[in-house]
Amino acid sequence: MKFSVLGPAGTFADAAAQKYLALHPIKNIEIDYHNTFDQVYQAVTPDGLGLLPVENQLDGFVLATLQRLQAADITEIGEVTVPVNFGLAGKVNNLNEIKRIYVQFKTEGQCQKLLAQLPNAQIITTSSNMISVEKLRAGQAGDAAIMPQSQLAVESFPFTMANVADQTDNNTRFIIFKKQPAELKVPAQPVKDKTASFKSALFITPPTEEVGVLYKILSYFAKTHLNLVTIMSMPTRQKIGIYSFYIEISGTLEQRNTLFETLQRMADVYTIHPLGIYAL
Repeated sequence: MKFSVLGPAGTFADAAAQKYLALHPIKNIEIDYHNTFDQVYQAVTPDGLGLLPVENQLDGFVLATLQRLQAADITEIGEVTVPVNFGLAGKVNNLNEIKRIYVQFKTEGQCQKLLAQLPNAQIITTSSNMISVEKLRAGQAGDAAIMPQSQLAVESFPFTMANVADQTDNNTRFIIFKKQPAELKVPAQPVKDKTASFKSALFITPPTEEVGVLYKILSYFAKTHLNLVTIMSMPTRQKIGIYSFYIEISGTLEQRNTLFETLQRMADVYTIHPLGIYAL
């Protein structure tokens, strides 16, 4: 059984996968590393699992993941949050000598204070933090990279700086999923503790753009006292002005029936694309 994640080994995605497996042990599972989000998704087998970052504490939601989820037939089965901090290493003697800096596309948004100190450096975007490390290893004098803080202890470069993120208490949330369509019905497994909490994610797309459409969507949840913890608008790419709404809902497991009854009513008016429901 394969667990597909963004690699190579040593990424925050790798740390998230290891943490998830420590909390939810699975026999005979192998972590399967890939270079891009799309490769991770494509690599998930029918009996396997995938893991993608969905939200960072500093930089917000990961657009590349939401775009994939918008069209994907997947079922989310859990989430895991890991602390994120970064260090800088370079083939230089000081910051002023940096000519090129390799940085993962989401990491860039979390290290703006550092990058502001390097106005003349060329920023080269990579698809993962460990690829930034690999680029630096193969690079030349004047090169630098932002990398997971843990890598500073295992790499050997002339210049290093620790704690270069804009905040040291940064975290990233990852989702774990199976490649099978989620259903608009309550999972069959019995609930032992009905006071325990759940989270559910979905996309809701109105048929047309009209005044008050978001208010009408939100009113369904307000009337049933379901707690919306996230709402993001995403273009449908079919017509300007028509948006899907990415929504995350939380509640007690006892409220699961209420959630699915609400979504089934909404399906008469809107296109509902469920992404799964899981216990927290």
